[in-house]
Amino acid sequence: MLQPELERLDIKHHVTSLLTGGNLHLAPLAEPKRILDIGTGTGIWAIEMAEQYPNAQVIGTDLSPIQPQWVPDNVRFEIDDCEAKHWAWPEDHFDYIHSRYMIASIGNWASLIRKACKHTKPGGYFELQELDCRFTSDDNTLLPTHSLSSWSSLITEAASAYNRPIPHHTDYVSWFEKAGFVDIRQHTFKTPTNPWPKNKILKEAGKFQLLAHIEGFEGVSIGLLTRGLDWKAEEVKVLMAKVRPELKNRGIHSYQTMVFVVGKKPERGKEPSPNNTNTINTNTSRYGGGTAPPTPRSAASPSSAVGSPTATSGHGRDDAIPAPPDQINAFTPNLPLKQEVIDACQRGVEES
Repeated sequence: MLQPELERLDIKHHVTSLLTGGNLHLAPLAEPKRILDIGTGTGIWAIEMAEQYPNAQVIGTDLSPIQPQWVPDNVRFEIDDCEAKHWAWPEDHFDYIHSRYMIASIGNWASLIRKACKHTKPGGYFELQELDCRFTSDDNTLLPTHSLSSWSSLITEAASAYNRPIPHHTDYVSWFEKAGFVDIRQHTFKTPTNPWPKNKILKEAGKFQLLAHIEGFEGVSIGLLTRGLDWKAEEVKVLMAKVRPELKNRGIHSYQTMVFVVGKKPERGKEPSPNNTNTINTNTSRYGGGTAPPTPRSAASPSSAVGSPTATSGHGRDDAIPAPPDQINAFTPNLPLKQEVIDACQRGVEES
């Protein structure tokens, strides 16, 4: 894997950190002993979890051995296919399983979630963090005639044709329920396409999200459109030439929805009836108004992110999402970004 792609994966990690206030997870963990990170990528999340929970053993799996060699003693990386019929670990084994940024990589999401439930300990948690790649806007500044809208339709069609369907961000909860998880909570975050929001945190998130798009948009598009829809690479490049200006256009208030779904495996002897499954939608990042954002990790206990006063019970409206705190300095980013990455991001903003 090329270095720019590795940096793009770490930039996406940084965007997620900004949106969640530095929280690596939203599951109410106490002292987990065994943690599994599915699709670990560069391993940055697994490494930081190992540092946050030094008494836990963290395993990161991926199809590509792109992780660093120098890591904390309590983390290790393994080459493994999460879609294999059988996983290498016993059932009821992990206190916490984590999966993130796996869209267009999974053929059967329901099967993956069932296997995660099977290998989670009773009373343990599975947390899925995914970006719904479809672009949208709340104020109609993104129109159906925009190339970004066309791209959203084309890329989801191509992924389905390639047997790697891209779920809508509302699809996951039902799969969690059918797999047997309880106390399910869904948290949604609006991820701005570029630094168009006035809020400082979201502006910063949009700045780095734009860089991630610029770095990886064409490669992802060529991969899916040529395989799924039999496009030629030259045709994809023509589409990219139309999409790039819209990615940078601050007059288009577009965003993608990131969803966190947390489910608990029932404890033995406490299997609830189907009617006891509790689904909570907590919308946690608007550009103004609403409930409080997630508490920064430095000021929160590990269990405060879910089930705390910041969570909203019931089915929240997608447009009722609060702004994060005004001061970005209140957050300690997980990722020490290289200065050249920051400079490249700023150049991309200035060119828009």
